[in-house]
Amino acid sequence: MSRSSPRFIVDAMLKNLASWLRILGYDAIYWNGDDREILRLAEEKSGMILTMDRGLAAAALRRGLDVILLRENNVVKILADLASKYGLSLDFNPNSTRCPICNHPLTLEHRNNREEWICDNCGKRYWKGSHWKNISKTLEEARRLASRSPDGKK
Repeated sequence: MSRSSPRFIVDAMLKNLASWLRILGYDAIYWNGDDREILRLAEEKSGMILTMDRGLAAAALRRGLDVILLRENNVVKILADLASKYGLSLDFNPNSTRCPICNHPLTLEHRNNREEWICDNCGKRYWKGSHWKNISKTLEEARRLASRSPDGKK
């Protein structure tokens, strides 16, 4: 799965997932509107809808849209499932990450003896601070789960 395609459209129940997909470099639109509009947006942007809403998933399927109905809001399990079933890469690429807030591609710069990512859209700045350990742990756990065979063994 290329990081530029497909574009994900993440419904309101899964806001945290949108941020994780963006960190991994995927275009992930967060939608907190009504179902008719998310369906229109998916058609217009050729986006894959990620949702926990059965009604929304059924409506998307009736329209021939790509949709993944998720069973729980557990980021590690969702990322692992997307990796194993759909080829989503769970490797952080410092050159293709996106702003977790606004979804704009980040620019990598080297400042003060560290890597910093700057969002030219919203002005946010990111670096590998104390939170990086948790980010790495989450991605490692998702990769571990994704690498398991169907019977749950490595």
